[in-house]
Amino acid sequence: MKCPACATLLPTPVPRCPQCKLSLQRLDLKFGLVPRHSRYLSDRSGALALPEMDALRKDLRLFEKKFPQILLSVLVTELPIGTKVNEYSFWMANRARFSSVEKTQNDNFDLLLVIDVVSKKAALVSGYGLEPYVSEEDLQDALQPTAAPLRAGKIADGIRACIEALTAILREASARAAKPQELELAEL
Repeated sequence: MKCPACATLLPTPVPRCPQCKLSLQRLDLKFGLVPRHSRYLSDRSGALALPEMDALRKDLRLFEKKFPQILLSVLVTELPIGTKVNEYSFWMANRARFSSVEKTQNDNFDLLLVIDVVSKKAALVSGYGLEPYVSEEDLQDALQPTAAPLRAGKIADGIRACIEALTAILREASARAAKPQELELAEL
């Protein structure tokens, strides 16, 4: 895990960053009430047309069928100028409930993609349960294909690119996670 404000690497979840002192409480004061959102896709900016939203929800449900333990949620929003999308996405991932309340700490395998249409930037946050399998570098690799579509104002294309990248990354992580178990069985 790394601090969404200063990028300091943190070995475990901590109440506040030892470097910059960022905490969820400070972000609560900064962002206020958690905005309304839905399980798969919320567009608080109005940037997506209804047919695009329907198609993306279908893509997100398909993603969940491929990886039933993971819920990928997408929030498209307009953040005030100067707001860091990394901080906002970290706050939303920790304050909003996209999946069940029981999925907390190491049982949280959710992914949250936040897209800010103002800065044309995106952030991807994983639940603590995914951290042993999906690295910070993997999350950045999944975001990489979203950059060009976002700059061009093609939000739906950016979301689809991220879904495709995440699918490839998670398939690879699943294969890596399965190998040690296969070796143990072979030794018996």
